[in-house]
Amino acid sequence: MSHKVIFWALVIAVAAVAITPSAVLATKITVGGDKGWTKGFDYQGWAQGTKFHAGDKLFFTYPKGVHNVYKVNQKQFQNCDITSATKKYTSGGDTITLKRGTSWFICGVGDHCKNGQKLVVNVK
Repeated sequence: MSHKVIFWALVIAVAAVAITPSAVLATKITVGGDKGWTKGFDYQGWAQGTKFHAGDKLFFTYPKGVHNVYKVNQKQFQNCDITSATKKYTSGGDTITLKRGTSWFICGVGDHCKNGQKLVVNVK
């Protein structure tokens, strides 16, 4: 095999690895750990101890019908406002793939959000 063929094969291999690191390194993260998505848990403290990367999958686990998950913007997060949320999840086992940047999630049931059932995630 010529040196040019070997060189280009290496270039293609390195490029393929560089393009897909998040898919290879993606992690499934259960929100709240063993507690899951529930009232009375410090999600902000939990998130501070967790590293999030693009491609990671957040898994929200909760009893269906008791809680839900809304993806919202920062202002909606601060005000616990679901009226124009980006997305609503209600299955009790919701998986959300993270993208770079900040994502905000709240529970839209009753006063759950106002009582702390909300999560902000900063993704590198």
